[in-house]
Amino acid sequence: MNSGLITMKKARFVRVDVFADKPFGGNPLAVFPDARNLSAAEMQLLAMEMNLSETTFVLPATKGSGADFRVRIFVPDMEIPYAGHPTIGTFYVLAREGRIKLRSPVTTVKMEVKAGVMPVEIHSSKGKVEKIVTVQNKPEFGPVIKDSKLIADALSIKESDMELDKAPPQHVSTGLPWIIVPVKSRKVVEAASGNASVFAEFRKKMPNGVADLYVTCLDPIHRSSTTHSRGLCLVSRNVAEDPATGSASGCLGAYLVHRKLVPVKRATKMTNEQGYEIGRPSMIAIEVGTSRAGTIESVRVGGKTVHMMDGYAYL
Repeated sequence: MNSGLITMKKARFVRVDVFADKPFGGNPLAVFPDARNLSAAEMQLLAMEMNLSETTFVLPATKGSGADFRVRIFVPDMEIPYAGHPTIGTFYVLAREGRIKLRSPVTTVKMEVKAGVMPVEIHSSKGKVEKIVTVQNKPEFGPVIKDSKLIADALSIKESDMELDKAPPQHVSTGLPWIIVPVKSRKVVEAASGNASVFAEFRKKMPNGVADLYVTCLDPIHRSSTTHSRGLCLVSRNVAEDPATGSASGCLGAYLVHRKLVPVKRATKMTNEQGYEIGRPSMIAIEVGTSRAGTIESVRVGGKTVHMMDGYAYL
């Protein structure tokens, strides 16, 4: 008799490091390339078990969506509408596994996420993926955050460390909302340390879904970079730091162009550094396209990905 046996469900995953050109840099991501047999509850449990900033699950696109793949993106405690590094890592895995037919130099596919249907560009040469670029939504600029003292306290910095006159903290979204917080120097970015209780108070005063702070400066480590940044989030009553944040980088690029804090061209290219303070150095490429009138028409964020490991989850 087999009545006492338990049939376990098996789900394959791939681990990659996104926005890195060698192992142990960038932002780690777990990708489940075929999630058709997983429920939403199981996806959430697996994301919690992986304990990474995000975990993705690939599904067939919804009929009529016009997308090539549907991707569900989970943080350990909830599903989110969009995120940059999960998009880049997921499509690196799909391309590497032959699920996408590559046409050099750029193959464009469409991804369905909760935020909508978005193009993803796969840059390749001789069948080898060189980088993935996620095409984000056009930016939505929310209000300037007037309570700068509360933001400074949430980051454990001084209000005088912020660029309030020419670069005030502001709510920006290109698919996922962030509060962009420019400061005067890299020393201030490095010294920032999230205060969980003040962070929670700040979050209560923000619009629904706006919860995270992206502290940045025009004082990078590398001469080839434009900005040096850190992404701080309140997760389970604690402040967590993201090693490399594609969604926030798109918001940052749009903010810098919108406020003309960098030389603006029809295609303004920038490089954002992140993750250095936590030992996960990351390089994030940003390109903001503008019309002749100066209106932002497109936001692209891209980078390299490193394949780290493969495995199975047993449910």
